[in-house]
Amino acid sequence: MKKIIIMMALMLAMAACSQNGGEESATEGESIQDTSSDEAATNGLSDPPAESGDSETGNSENSIIDQSGDRMLIYHAVIELETEDYEGFRERLDQRMEQNEAYIVEANVTKGDRNLRSGQIRLRVPQQNFEAMIGQLEQIGDSIISENISGRDVTEQYVDLESRLAAKEKVEGRLLSFLDESTATDSLLKISQDLERIQSEIEVLKGKMNYLQNQSDFSTITLQVTETTLVVGEVGGTSQQTWDRTKQAFVSSINGLMTFLSWLFVTIVGYSPILIPILLVAGFIWYRKRKRMEEESS
Repeated sequence: MKKIIIMMALMLAMAACSQNGGEESATEGESIQDTSSDEAATNGLSDPPAESGDSETGNSENSIIDQSGDRMLIYHAVIELETEDYEGFRERLDQRMEQNEAYIVEANVTKGDRNLRSGQIRLRVPQQNFEAMIGQLEQIGDSIISENISGRDVTEQYVDLESRLAAKEKVEGRLLSFLDESTATDSLLKISQDLERIQSEIEVLKGKMNYLQNQSDFSTITLQVTETTLVVGEVGGTSQQTWDRTKQAFVSSINGLMTFLSWLFVTIVGYSPILIPILLVAGFIWYRKRKRMEEESS
């Protein structure tokens, strides 16, 4: 009986030990999984989406930098549009130009056979208002026929001019120092000639740089406007025009008569020293001839 009790106690102890071992193994497995997940997080295995987001942010930042002034761009837009009222379009255009600080460089207007007007207007607008101005032009025009926008990158050209200018200015500085140090007449003359040539080249480079800067600061918009509605005159316009032409013809005829009389008076008075002797001689000859014919007839 004692043996049986001892055996049962041993079996219970072994069962308890096995249960504790399973729990410990489970706990170790969980700790291993936690450790592996922590290591994975530490090694950055779960970070690619964040890295991708960072890279996209970097690309967008580069794009913003390029658009904010790192590149020197010259924009030109050519817009062809139609309007039913040319005068009304010009008034609306002037308002939009005032809002966007634009100004007209050239404007040509022609009138066709049917009294329809067409014009070409070239204006300059600050580059920061370029897109806004184009959008407003699309609103004030009745119909947009075509729209062409082009841009030219002159950054490399401007940088090249800057480099050349810096080099020329260094040469100018050295020549000025040589000019101060030199005492020989021949050397002074040669240095002065070289200095004049370098300064002329510097002015040319500065002019080109100023031109590119101005073209970049102010974009150009060329408008080709065509009027589509015929402008009809008033009913009484024809009779009024006829009366005006009649008065003009009458005044012209009076002026022509006065001009002729003035010319005749000036001719007679001005050439009287010559005309009077000629008339006297002619009168004397005519009188003698007439008297001779009377004598012969008697």
